[in-house]
Amino acid sequence: MNTQATSSHLPDAVERLAASVVGLATRRHIGSGVLWRNGIVVASASALWRSSSVSLVLPSGEQARGDVRGVDGGTDLAAVSVDGGAMPVAERAVAAAPRVGEVVFAVGREPSGLTQASFGHVGSVGGEWRTWRGGRVERLIRLDGGLYPGLDGAPVADASGQVLGIASSAFSRHHGVVLPVATVDRVLDQLLAHGHVQQGYIGIAAQPVRATLDGASVEGLLVSSVAEDGPAARAGLQVADVIVKVGGQPVGSLEALRERLQVGAQVRVLVARGGQGLELSLEVAQRPSGRCR
Repeated sequence: MNTQATSSHLPDAVERLAASVVGLATRRHIGSGVLWRNGIVVASASALWRSSSVSLVLPSGEQARGDVRGVDGGTDLAAVSVDGGAMPVAERAVAAAPRVGEVVFAVGREPSGLTQASFGHVGSVGGEWRTWRGGRVERLIRLDGGLYPGLDGAPVADASGQVLGIASSAFSRHHGVVLPVATVDRVLDQLLAHGHVQQGYIGIAAQPVRATLDGASVEGLLVSSVAEDGPAARAGLQVADVIVKVGGQPVGSLEALRERLQVGAQVRVLVARGGQGLELSLEVAQRPSGRCR
């Protein structure tokens, strides 16, 4: 990369992206957001937690009210409806594959209306991962440092100004994380449709184990508890059963089980009970707050 040429273009790239960036403030937090779709700003869930509305500062300097459409603590993303007037939707690098060392920048807006920019590099990249809050993120993009105050929810862009994702400090004490475009689009669809991200629930606690099924050794999930009012209990699942397959697919890990639990789906569950195979049918429910799988 020609660093000198890149540096000379950065002010223009910042200015273009800033035209899509808003500042936001609640009683306890400040942050930034970006117009992701017409009338929809994506911001940080941490900054908006439990708020039904938020005060926004538009690129023009005008104040506007934003209505919170939904938040997802698992990915630290929030959707806010706003009448942004002539604000342009941010340009996004949908198929980007950022590399370690690549120059990136974040653009936020202070409550005063001033544009705030921070420059750095991609510090680490990887495949799909789960946050400590349980959110699924399609790609790991970690910055080489932390985020300045007010940049949670800000767009992070490559040197050309194409947005790679949304900045969050919720998942690391020392490094900012970029939630990629694919994650934002998937979560945003759910927030606009339901106000939250639907998570499948069958009402069990389980742990990985090797078991015997019809004389063969298999990987599965040992059921350690079953909620009395849950889908698993209604289907006849019992403590000490070993779940081997869900929907015909092996589930040797909790991650694999999560991937099979689509809310509203009727699924066949193969369990090993006393070494013998037994097939049950259950309907996956929406996970209640604070419940297990």
